[in-house]
Amino acid sequence: MDKEFDFKVMGIAKAINQERYRVPPNQREYSWNSEVQVRDLLQDINNAIKTPEKPYFLGTIVLTVADNGFLEIADGQQRMATTTMILAAIRDYYRDAGKSDTYKSIENDYLFSYDRKQGEHTSKLTLNIDDNEFFKNSVLHHHTKKAAATRRSHRLIEQAFDYIKKYINGIISLDKKRAADVLNDWIEYLENEAYIVVLKVSNAENAFMMFETLNDRGLKTSQVDLVKNHIFNKSGDRLGEAQSMWSSMKSAIDTVSDDDDITMDFLRCACCLVAGQTTKKEIMRTIQNRSLNKADSLRILSLFEELSQDYAAILNPDHPKWNSYNMEVRKSIQTINLLGVTQIRPLMLAVSKYFSKTNTPAAFKALVSWSVRFLILNIRGGRLDDGYARLAHKIYSSEVKNIHGLKKEADGLVIKDAEFKSAFSTVKVGTPKLARYYLRSLEVAANSESDPELTPSTDSFINLEHVMPSAFTAENWPNITQSDAEAYLNRLGNMCLLQTKKNGDIGNASFSEKRKIYKDSAYALTSQIGSLKTWDIKAIESRQKAMAELAIKTWPL
Repeated sequence: MDKEFDFKVMGIAKAINQERYRVPPNQREYSWNSEVQVRDLLQDINNAIKTPEKPYFLGTIVLTVADNGFLEIADGQQRMATTTMILAAIRDYYRDAGKSDTYKSIENDYLFSYDRKQGEHTSKLTLNIDDNEFFKNSVLHHHTKKAAATRRSHRLIEQAFDYIKKYINGIISLDKKRAADVLNDWIEYLENEAYIVVLKVSNAENAFMMFETLNDRGLKTSQVDLVKNHIFNKSGDRLGEAQSMWSSMKSAIDTVSDDDDITMDFLRCACCLVAGQTTKKEIMRTIQNRSLNKADSLRILSLFEELSQDYAAILNPDHPKWNSYNMEVRKSIQTINLLGVTQIRPLMLAVSKYFSKTNTPAAFKALVSWSVRFLILNIRGGRLDDGYARLAHKIYSSEVKNIHGLKKEADGLVIKDAEFKSAFSTVKVGTPKLARYYLRSLEVAANSESDPELTPSTDSFINLEHVMPSAFTAENWPNITQSDAEAYLNRLGNMCLLQTKKNGDIGNASFSEKRKIYKDSAYALTSQIGSLKTWDIKAIESRQKAMAELAIKTWPL
């Protein structure tokens, strides 16, 4: 094709009629459930036929043009396959009714086309390696013996086709005299009114970038399959090895989640290691540039397989990898997960894979401190993405080999003490779990205990208390105005830790009542509040400045 993108709006059956389509050999299998997606599609079409004045839109079918000229389905396999089954079920009705001209017409228009070169009829739609033979024998060819379902996707195809035939027969049974008209209405509607956007993309990279744009707008698409198919296509006669490594990689990642978003995040992290900062839109290009031939594709896939174990480990503090490591590693991972920072994952991955067991704990502790400092200053986005990816790449390239080298290389990235202390002295924390973590860590540091930054507070008996509550009366809090209350409610200096029962007991009481409970608290920072006679803006600011001094020791560089 001459253009990078080309699209047409047409009925889905007309699209099937006009071209031959192929699901890439190693794309995912048929996955629609007969009682959910198939049922919904049939009911939608049946209802739409009854209200023809309203257009019915089935979404976008994304196609890429393969080297041999075939149109490969990058997105839309389930809709194309299920629509083909509907047409095949209508064909079967006419065949069983002895209407040979009609059923042959349906076959020739929607199910098969004659390939003059091969001298045979070939399927309009070819599914992937695992499903195609079963699909042909069970759905497309009516003269063969029933095929045995050996895979989950086979059973789904079988169940979907049986459900469709029963649904079609159910519609006909309501008006047997008009059966032919009813079925012809279905074909005409699928041909001319059940609209799809047929989008042809010149290559897989363009499809990948388009899917990333769609994903940004909340539309789920199959980027993982595009990456997999590219690597598999490049692996040539070593496809079996590639499939085995990909399966091993996916199995490791699936221990975290089987959602494609996690796989995409892993691929992005891995690309950051080998190529530096890589955005989601650049993943495909990065992989393509490093898998130009069979050897390269297997080499990068082998790396992905190795890294997948470490990726699963950095998201799971209980992963077996950490059994032989210092306990600090598990605590660091637990803390980073609590903080909810994701930009740091490429660097965590590099440390996990390439640092020694003696350097990894110290490195992960440093990453906790860096993360907190960035959160307090509300720094996100480009600076972190670029900085962490650069450090990860230097570790992968053996330019940085230990914690000393990492800290030296990160000197221009991390937040220095003066800036951190200044920001901490005025920070507002609107997320309760973060406020609890900050206060718990400061409490440990105040008691001169070790590793204060590695103390994520998840205990249900520890509650977050706002000294000046959100709901207060001027009578109970005469030193604070409504505007000050709104401005200072979520200042960290206005918060403390209490046991759950005590927090519930004091509710929205006045400070003179609350301070008695604060004074008896086992938490040093909470007990200090009890020594004060009044609670006002000056008290909040003073307390938070003292916290800022302690924060430098709690999250050190």
